[in-house]
Amino acid sequence: MDASRFSYLLEQYKSGHLSASEQEELFGFAGEGDEHDWQELLSPWMNEEAGLAEKLDQELVAGELAMVLSTDRQTPDDLREMPPAVHRIHFIRRWGWAAAVLAGLLTVGAYYFIDHSEEPSGNTIAKISDVQPGSSKAILTLADGSHITLDSTGNQVILQGIAAVHQQNGSLQYEVKGQETGVGYNQLSTPRQGQFRLVLADGTKVWLNAASSIRYPTAFTGKERSVEVTGEAYFEVAANAHQPFIVTVNNTAIQVLGTSFNINAYPEEGHMSATLVSGLIKVKTGQESLLLQPGKTAAVMPDGSTTVSTANLKAVMAWKEGFFWFEDADIKTVMRQLARWYNIEVEFRGAVPKTTFSGEIERSLTLEQVLQGLGSNELHYTFGNGNKLIIQQ
Repeated sequence: MDASRFSYLLEQYKSGHLSASEQEELFGFAGEGDEHDWQELLSPWMNEEAGLAEKLDQELVAGELAMVLSTDRQTPDDLREMPPAVHRIHFIRRWGWAAAVLAGLLTVGAYYFIDHSEEPSGNTIAKISDVQPGSSKAILTLADGSHITLDSTGNQVILQGIAAVHQQNGSLQYEVKGQETGVGYNQLSTPRQGQFRLVLADGTKVWLNAASSIRYPTAFTGKERSVEVTGEAYFEVAANAHQPFIVTVNNTAIQVLGTSFNINAYPEEGHMSATLVSGLIKVKTGQESLLLQPGKTAAVMPDGSTTVSTANLKAVMAWKEGFFWFEDADIKTVMRQLARWYNIEVEFRGAVPKTTFSGEIERSLTLEQVLQGLGSNELHYTFGNGNKLIIQQ
């Protein structure tokens, strides 16, 4: 690979002076070199991120979201033969727009060599009004029934008896001094397109995903520390052997001492799942009780029956770390997650596409960027009135 020649061609591309023959030569670099070579080539461009981003059509730049700079890079011929049934998504985070430049070029190149002489086909998708991703926002309902709106910018202190509730940006923390005689219950609720972090009076940390809630006391005074959850939440429970921590979800109780675990209890998912990251938890339903080991997931069905399986911890933890993670996920599974995070309604018209998706997607991307990354060749969509996303066969 001739690094100086590549740099020259990229400069020509940036300035808009790239000839047809030079463009073909530039695309030819796609099949050469290894990851180390590409990192060296792209590094000089990293300080020009903003200018490069503007040079690329946004829909084509979103091509970085799919299978670019992976171990096996595709040439245009490879792309023509790529099976359409499964999309394995490889998102570039480390190099940012510098890597996206090449991704965009390759996407444009594949289009140029395959489709430039053809009229737009039925695979063309409609341009939509973009939707921004979710952010830190929630509603705090106090014991007296009053409501306080929280977001990522607020900073305030709310006094409740001997408890002081500190809001700092996208986080809420309880501090208790003295002995509480009458315990009040608060509820923190996130809307669709929202998330929030909470530190309870005992030091337990809770992360709430979109469309979720937790009901909890302002101070833990009894023999147990009990909270109630809907939706999805991740816990890092402060250890206290004399005061076990109990999370109630529907008719299931999860008992812990000091542990990290995730609960997914969205009604539309069809069952509740508890995934243990570290420590030990006991999952109790009306039918049975079981101990869960780290790295395992207990799925609790509506009838109370349970199954235990090995967890993909990266997939379970992805939302907390700022990502979507799909592993052979069908289109409905994907869309349920997008609907909650982007506050959209999804409607399927015609047969539901059988495409499955695998990969990692940043939750900071706009909805259109995510949809493009999922694969515009197989995913046909339009936007209806309001916030409706229509998926068509």
